[in-house]
Amino acid sequence: MNGLRNKIWKNKNHIVFPIALLLLAGCFVGMKDPNTGKTRVILSPDKTGLMTKKIQSAIDSCANAGGGSVVFSTGTYISGSIQLKSHVSLQFEKDAMLQGSDNYKDYENDAFIYGKELSDIAIIGEGIIDGVNCYNPTGEEGFRGPHCIRLIKCKNISFKDFTIKNSANWAINCRYCSNGVVDKVSIRCGHDGLHTRFCNNFKVDNCDFRTGDDAFAGNDNRDFLITNCKINTSCNGFRMGCYNFTVKNCQLWGPGESVHKIQKRNNMLAAFVYFSPKDENSKLVSGNWLIENVTVENVDHFFVYNFKDGLWQTGQPLTNVKFENVTANNILGAFNIIGDQDLKFKMKVENSSFSFREGAVYKGDLFEDAKLLSPALFNAMNFNKIELKNVTFSKKSESPILNFNSGNFLDIERMNLITGNDLRPYSIENVKTIKKNHISVNEQLCK
Repeated sequence: MNGLRNKIWKNKNHIVFPIALLLLAGCFVGMKDPNTGKTRVILSPDKTGLMTKKIQSAIDSCANAGGGSVVFSTGTYISGSIQLKSHVSLQFEKDAMLQGSDNYKDYENDAFIYGKELSDIAIIGEGIIDGVNCYNPTGEEGFRGPHCIRLIKCKNISFKDFTIKNSANWAINCRYCSNGVVDKVSIRCGHDGLHTRFCNNFKVDNCDFRTGDDAFAGNDNRDFLITNCKINTSCNGFRMGCYNFTVKNCQLWGPGESVHKIQKRNNMLAAFVYFSPKDENSKLVSGNWLIENVTVENVDHFFVYNFKDGLWQTGQPLTNVKFENVTANNILGAFNIIGDQDLKFKMKVENSSFSFREGAVYKGDLFEDAKLLSPALFNAMNFNKIELKNVTFSKKSESPILNFNSGNFLDIERMNLITGNDLRPYSIENVKTIKKNHISVNEQLCK
């Protein structure tokens, strides 16, 4: 101990004194990282009670030294709210757990981990952040507790390798944040996974989200790239409003492993749902979406856009979307689209297949309390242009499985319909320009 204390004193900078005092108190060990030259504070578990003050003191001391890292060594740390600071990273050793208090009075800012107007912050390492489903009787819906991670107006954010479980509200909640990287993060149970509003330039890669509510959600976002992710939920995979939105090489499946806590169900509602709520004063017109190399299994709907009266979809319109190399099996609906009256919506679907959940009884009445056009596999109304290139739709039905109504341009090329019925496989009404080439029904080419 004396040798380490002397080593710390010899650093001769303004962080020495507070770190040394805390070292004497048995809270943590502080030193300079030989590789970076930045302060490195190492915490050890304390089984005597809440460690909120000790953890916060370590973060503050690190920030006062100009930045560095706070390391959680292996063990369990029980805490209330902690506040991040600029240029400080939280680093978890393997099997380290930051566990929230089960008493909502131990939290501030409606968050377990909170940051506002910060830059260059990080949470990394193969540890666990456990929100313990902290119950708040006065919270949203009568029980929601603190968000696990809540950031406002922060930039240069890095989350990597850790797991969030049992979040009492959204796992990661970001507003007006920019330049975020979320890499190899797992989310288990809780509510929404990554919920971003008015954010830009986020990259999410190799994550595994298995949530009770929406896995990804948010509005008025810009420049998002989601790649190589596994997504399972009892709500929606993506409930998103965004300009420049790319999803590649992702796997989505239902039913949800975690129950939806309000509705007490496990079915996964949709892979993709548009999100632009009027009550959020949504201003950004979303568009330039690319959904590529995606597989979907046992999800009720693949894509829902209802600008007329969809739940939280009526703020600003969605303009152009492209789906390429998509496989969606065992679904109830592939596309349910009601665009804006100005016909701004454009969509292209290429090299993809969509198959109905055989044996299911589906009337297609409602989606999230909004009336759908019909139980057909594909419904589209009020569109500028829809292109279908090398696409297969499979549903045994006595009525049309594709309906197009009120659009400017429809371009169908190399479409295969498997219906079990040779009559009326699709319906087209009030579409100004129609191009059809090489359409087959039950493997028979239509004339």
